[in-house]
Amino acid sequence: MLLKSQDVSYCQLVRQFGTTSEIVSGVNYQGNLFVRGNTYPVHQRQLAITEMRRSYLDPEPAVACLLVEDGDIATIWYEDRYILKIVEDAWDIVKYLNLAQLVNDMRSPQGVTIENRSQSFRLPYLRCFIGREAVDWMSARLSLDRQQAVALGQRLIDDNWLKNLSDRQPFLDADLFYQFCMDK
Repeated sequence: MLLKSQDVSYCQLVRQFGTTSEIVSGVNYQGNLFVRGNTYPVHQRQLAITEMRRSYLDPEPAVACLLVEDGDIATIWYEDRYILKIVEDAWDIVKYLNLAQLVNDMRSPQGVTIENRSQSFRLPYLRCFIGREAVDWMSARLSLDRQQAVALGQRLIDDNWLKNLSDRQPFLDADLFYQFCMDK
């Protein structure tokens, strides 16, 4: 089905795979939820329609598809049986993130910079990162605003995934040192 952007409502959705949940971009069309597929320049609309037909006619269970034009972009949206719900409030995103997966991603080579650091004449802090850099990483990687990233950092502290090495302050978007609890 070919639609214009004003025909759908854009939203954030929670997708669940086993014990893992993630936040994904979605659209709501007539009460049905769809997740983002491939995006094409609008002048390649016919290519997008061909892909959409192929997906719908696939011998696997048929999947409802939408092609939504928004300005000069055409995006295919697919119905997804793993979608749990619409995220009603942007703050819900922080609540639904899988913290174990987030910590693994943050500790990976593409994650935050974890290294030994020192401050003034104190002993070095081992295997730690800077709060401001973590906020930058979470904002970029998870499409969060800085306030949401700080709330997520505080959730990581509250759930004992990380701790503040400088003092007992809450998680801050500042040049303070933090360490993952598993790196003690």
